[in-house]
Amino acid sequence: MKLPKWDRNRWILLLLALMGAALLLLGGLLGDRGGASSDYAGYLEERARNLCLSIDGVEEAEVFLTLDEPAAKTVSAGMFGDSGESVTPRVRGIAVVCTGGDLPRVRATVTELLSAALAVPTNRIRVAGK
Repeated sequence: MKLPKWDRNRWILLLLALMGAALLLLGGLLGDRGGASSDYAGYLEERARNLCLSIDGVEEAEVFLTLDEPAAKTVSAGMFGDSGESVTPRVRGIAVVCTGGDLPRVRATVTELLSAALAVPTNRIRVAGK
């Protein structure tokens, strides 16, 4: 038994709408991969850059951070019993290219300052001149 043409068109339209909704949902779930980590890395890079620029002898600076796998999970309870979980990745290494980075005094100051500020061992921080 064949369905009338208008019924088939409705089914096709419904099927297309469901497929579109599924693609939007799937894209939303897969599209955010690494978004939080890259935002966090960008935030830390900007803060580290500003810190480097505040050092005497550094006028320009570029900072690149490498993040490790998430190190700590913070669980918080909401007002209505819901809980949220946030993951903070650990900084694994830092590379800095700055003016004056080839001078030993500037290199040592940048290294020690970033080590203290971001809790990264000094052997994982590299500073180069620009």
